Amino acid sequence: MTMEQGTRTPNERLAEIIADALVSAGLVSSSRLEDLKGKLAAGTAKPEDWRLWVESVPRDSQSEAQIRE
Repeated sequence: MTMEQGTRTPNERLAEIIADALVSAGLVSSSRLEDLKGKLAAGTAKPEDWRLWVESVPRDSQSEAQIRE
């Protein structure tokens, strides 16, 4: 465990895991990562935030087809 991990709250650690997974899955843009982590950790993410995060991801026709399956 690094020093940074030891000083973060459980909420911050969980928010990082969730945010990283959403970015890795291509569901949220990496440019929104810090905002996502902060709001998840604080418990302040609103439906409008989720819409912005999800809709800001560029989609091509192939990835849209995979999502529909």
